[in-house]
Amino acid sequence: MSSPKDNRHRSLYDGSVWKVVILASALIVLTTSLIGFMSYRMTQKEVIRKLKTSDLSFIARSIASQVEGRIDRAMETSRIVADDPAVREWVAGGEKDERLGMLVKQVLASIPRDYDYTNSFVVSAATHHYWAESGKVIDTVSESDPDDKWFFNTIASGKKTDVVVDSNSARKDTFVFVNVLIGEPDRPLGIAGVGLSLKKLSEDFADYRLVEGSRLWMVGGDGTIHLSADYADTGTKLSEHLTAAALQEWNRSPADRERVFEAEDLSGGRMDMISYPIASADMRLLVQIPRSQTTGFLGSIKQSTTVAVVLSLILSIYFFTYVSRRMADPYKRALRLNEELESMVEDRTQALADKNREMTESIAYANRIQRSVLPSEEALREHFAEFLTYWKPRDGVGGDFYWVKEVGGVKWIAAGDCSGHGVPGALMTMLSVSLLDRIADQEDNASPSEVLRKLNVLLKETLGQTDREGPTDDGLDLGLVFLRDGNMQYAGTGIVMAVKDAGGLRMIKGDKPGIGYRRTPADAEYSLHDIELGDDTVVYMATDGIPDQNGGAKKLSLGKTALLEWLASYGDSPLAEQRNHFERDIAAFMEQERQRDDMTLFAFRPRTDDGTKER
Repeated sequence: MSSPKDNRHRSLYDGSVWKVVILASALIVLTTSLIGFMSYRMTQKEVIRKLKTSDLSFIARSIASQVEGRIDRAMETSRIVADDPAVREWVAGGEKDERLGMLVKQVLASIPRDYDYTNSFVVSAATHHYWAESGKVIDTVSESDPDDKWFFNTIASGKKTDVVVDSNSARKDTFVFVNVLIGEPDRPLGIAGVGLSLKKLSEDFADYRLVEGSRLWMVGGDGTIHLSADYADTGTKLSEHLTAAALQEWNRSPADRERVFEAEDLSGGRMDMISYPIASADMRLLVQIPRSQTTGFLGSIKQSTTVAVVLSLILSIYFFTYVSRRMADPYKRALRLNEELESMVEDRTQALADKNREMTESIAYANRIQRSVLPSEEALREHFAEFLTYWKPRDGVGGDFYWVKEVGGVKWIAAGDCSGHGVPGALMTMLSVSLLDRIADQEDNASPSEVLRKLNVLLKETLGQTDREGPTDDGLDLGLVFLRDGNMQYAGTGIVMAVKDAGGLRMIKGDKPGIGYRRTPADAEYSLHDIELGDDTVVYMATDGIPDQNGGAKKLSLGKTALLEWLASYGDSPLAEQRNHFERDIAAFMEQERQRDDMTLFAFRPRTDDGTKER
């Protein structure tokens, strides 16, 4: 039986323990809450800033480039028909020359048959005959017919090219009609043009809706929605979908440049929006993203903070009580400690699983953004007779990229390998592509070697790596090709470059100095290679992640020699088949071996402007 003295000491001891428990618990709760609150506010602010300054503009620019690309191609096709000497002579002669008429009808028939146009036409200003792609006169236009006013208005305007957008509810489609005057604008002989369906673009809009509730509209000058990811919106007025305040912000946006703004939607939710001009069609693109979806993931920070506060409070009380009262019972202490640890492991495992899911979703989102920087298959088909793309980042996103741009009649083709993997590597690719675009927009780029020299200087300055010593040393390896007037020039460093033609497959050796690194001098020079193009020339560019990959029976790296042997073994088969062969070969070589680096293989068969192979 314990004495009163023992009970008094126990009471004093227990009281002091509880004071320590309460104080320690209060400090832990306060610290955890403060850290969680600061993390939430800082992350929310940065997410909204990035969306407004970068993401919205990037999304709108990507969509607008697709729309304008299709319209520009339709305008070019219409001009070719209108300026065809046979068309002009046939229309000027009253459509009486049967030989010229046969040629013109063949041209009209081939346009919708061979390309993605819905129709083609020639209308005479003298006879008013409307010749369609069927090779027949399907109408004789009349000034008294309201449906024919477009013809007489275009003739009277004196404007060489006119683009008209029409939303057809019966066909559930939006059409772009390009009208080009035949002959001199002040004395036109008639009108030639093509019709283009934008339904495929409407389907593609859905791929750009990054989050649930986002909306994308292509809006005319009168406020009519001509194109939407939800076709039910097509043909309606913008005022039916926006609040008065949002519509006022839209009307304040200039028609010739982008503007980011925010407003409430019809349900009272906050929306971030961008107005982006589509100059070729006299329309604007409106992208609308709910603020709640953009910052929705921040709710996990609140939940994590609340859980951490509660767990900290419970664990601290339990820990101090347990230590003070159960030291005399090692067996029970071990059992309870084991239960506590199991609970902590389960909680931690769940927390890690949640974090892993969030990271996986973020990487998938970053992968979509990085893929949008790469040239689309549609763009590559416009530039090359054939092409092969194999882009496989090691960590979902990475430092490899390929890039194509046409400037002043010169095609720029590049493959690059930036330092770093994952998100750091992806950031380097965005910077490198941005600098390449900046250099390409200049007018004094005589050769690929000169571009590499400029890029080296510009990247060193941008990254602050002009000194030989410093905390960072980032850069990239790059191969750059110029295609111009049937000739090809190449300069590169660190990229496997090979050319296959009638003489076989040969490798073009690049230079050693990388681009942008501290150890690379600012005045570093790069060799220029002039390469003769044959009828069946194919160009291959690969990053070092492929030859450096381990595999095979001995788990050794593949090497450049084996890679070139693979490419040579594919012979003259189409590049689409060669991609299948390469994917099979690299998978068989790697087996269960982990991918070491980002891997990219880009190949193309050049062609001339008339669609034939480059000679």
